[in-house]
Amino acid sequence: MSGNYTGEEHTVISGCAHNGILNILSKYQEWYDKPPKTVISGFHMMKKGAYEQVEAQIICETAAQLCTEELSDTVFYTGHCTGEQAFALMKPYMGDRLRKIHSGMQIF
Repeated sequence: MSGNYTGEEHTVISGCAHNGILNILSKYQEWYDKPPKTVISGFHMMKKGAYEQVEAQIICETAAQLCTEELSDTVFYTGHCTGEQAFALMKPYMGDRLRKIHSGMQIF
């Protein structure tokens, strides 16, 4: 899936980002040399119990990295495998650029 970025808006779709959303975006940017306009992905952060401090810190650091200047126009839709706790931790960093997605939802 390599190619030249031609200027049109791109969307990255990943069912569940088991290898990490940052790794996925890094590979995307390597291929296209531009950030995507939209990312639709679970972030694979769900946990039934409370997060330990180091886990919460990693989630917050991930959110901060998704808020870089380079990704400032990218909107992230995330769902089930991100989990409510992780979503709540990420939302203060990402604001309206982080949105919940569910089955049957229409985005575009």
